[in-house]
Amino acid sequence: MPDKWEYPWFAAWDLAFHCVALAHVDPAFAKYQLLLLCREWFQHPNGALPAYEWDFGDVNPPVQAWAALEVFAIDGGRDIDFISRVFDKLLVGFNWWVNQEDREGNNLFEGGFLGLDNIGPIDRSHLPVGGILEQSDGTGWMGFYAVAMGAMAVVLNRSGQRPAQDLVIKFVEHFAAISEALDELGLWDETDGLYYDRLKTPSGEAVPVKTRSMVGIIPALAAAVLTEDDLQRALTFGKQYADFLARNDMADPQKLTERGLLRGKPGQQRMLLSMCGPDRLERLLAKLFDENEFLSPHGLRALSAYHRAHPYTLEVEGITASIDYEPAESTTPMFGGNSNWRGPIWFPLNYLTVSILERYHRFYGDDYTIEYPTGSGKLLTLDKVAADLSDRLISIFTNGPDGRRPCFGGTELMQANPAWHDNLIFSEYFHGDNGAAIGAFHQTGWTGVIADLIRRRHGDVEAVGDVVRRIGIKARQ
Repeated sequence: MPDKWEYPWFAAWDLAFHCVALAHVDPAFAKYQLLLLCREWFQHPNGALPAYEWDFGDVNPPVQAWAALEVFAIDGGRDIDFISRVFDKLLVGFNWWVNQEDREGNNLFEGGFLGLDNIGPIDRSHLPVGGILEQSDGTGWMGFYAVAMGAMAVVLNRSGQRPAQDLVIKFVEHFAAISEALDELGLWDETDGLYYDRLKTPSGEAVPVKTRSMVGIIPALAAAVLTEDDLQRALTFGKQYADFLARNDMADPQKLTERGLLRGKPGQQRMLLSMCGPDRLERLLAKLFDENEFLSPHGLRALSAYHRAHPYTLEVEGITASIDYEPAESTTPMFGGNSNWRGPIWFPLNYLTVSILERYHRFYGDDYTIEYPTGSGKLLTLDKVAADLSDRLISIFTNGPDGRRPCFGGTELMQANPAWHDNLIFSEYFHGDNGAAIGAFHQTGWTGVIADLIRRRHGDVEAVGDVVRRIGIKARQ
């Protein structure tokens, strides 16, 4: 952790975002950091990665495979040895998640607070009523993990570094199983158009936790595109995946095309693997890009502003817990009162949302449009939406028409004094309504991904999907 005030410490998922930012100035160091966390000094023999030094056994979102791919791509997509080395260690980590964080074996994953601290009405790591919290974000993160691992296996296989086609199929099948579980076991709310966690109490009661938060958006982050060759291999050798398609009425290419999941001419077809199908994606994005809910002038809020006027109360087995929209510092003592996911803008999930919108656009092209912002009557393609969301995030740091930077809020010394005005601080999170910097600023390097967003906004960074395709073309030559 780049900490100049307290002491050097690490947090596993923070580190992944640090490395994406660092890769633009020192890719070797970024790769070293990702490998370091996987060394025998840190990774448990069972595959678990430590969350942070004061609690190795806690669980952070499994974003290391995604970060490794991004660093690989930023560095030009040449260091296949790095991908091979980190893949082996993260493969063990993936199996730990499958074996330890899915207690009922139904592909619905837990994991506790998963880095989102007080985003819910209850402490997700220490349930007040016992039982199991089946998490839409935990399940979504595992689909996200499977996508990244599958992509690394494709890189290894296409590069000729090592045979890995069976591992590509392994992760396609994991993805299919996780997607089916999310679809069938009750985490999607048809009325609200969001995914919700579900609390299963010791008495057997299943209670949805209907908080409108980024927890319900994370399943949409898990999406990948299979080429026709990869699809045919998965269908030929992957019985579980073929069965999954058949059960969901998707074994017929014509039906896949009608549902918008298969595109392209014969011989060049591509299939979209997504935990959030086209109909659900449209409804979820409508909620996400509603300025009365998640979309603020400076990015996406962690908790919907809907809860400002409509606080949510959870009542289960004699326990009552509530949550409302808090755009700035937390008013609850949960997690020491120094962390707030109840309304502010946080860069990690905003950054990943921009990335996945660009991935969906590369599949759908200009054929797919959504109303943005919701209710505006303006239809935009997903690349334009991603660009606007990037601009909103960038605007936190830039001078507005009045010459003031939103990140400095009402701190007049920073706004007006030229000795301070151009010295930017990468704060932990930002006010959900006006973009003012709040939280810690001495230890939060993940906000540094703003540099990556700026470079991508100007077309200076090659997407992972394009790097993988280039490797495949080179191999065929």
